[in-house]
Amino acid sequence: MSTDPSSAVPNPDPGGSANDATEPDWTDQVADLVVETVDKIRSRTTGPIQNVVTASVYGLVALIIVIPILIAFFAGLVRFLNYIIPGDVWIAYLTIAVGMWLIGWFVWSRRKPTD
Repeated sequence: MSTDPSSAVPNPDPGGSANDATEPDWTDQVADLVVETVDKIRSRTTGPIQNVVTASVYGLVALIIVIPILIAFFAGLVRFLNYIIPGDVWIAYLTIAVGMWLIGWFVWSRRKPTD
C-alpha cells in the first residue's frame, strides 16, 4: 500500500487542466448573470427613487434656510423704508407692494404663451 496522498484520490479528469483553460466555468457564468441582473434591477428601481429622495432633502433644506432669510429681509426692508419715508408704516408696505406688483407684471409680460 502506498502512502502517497495523490494516489489515494482518483483524478476525475485524466487530461489535466487543459480542459479548464478552453471551457469557462459555468458557475462563474451563472454568478456573473445574477450580478448583472441584480445591478440592472437596482439601477432601474432604486436609482430614480434615490434621486427623488436626494432632491426632496435638498429642497427641504433650502426651504428651511431660505424662508427665515426672506422673513428677515422683508422685516429689515420695512424698517428701512419706514426710516427713509416719513409717515406711517403703511407707506412702507404700500411701497413694497407696488414694487412686487411691478416685478410680477414684468415677469408676466415676458412669459411665452402656451398654444
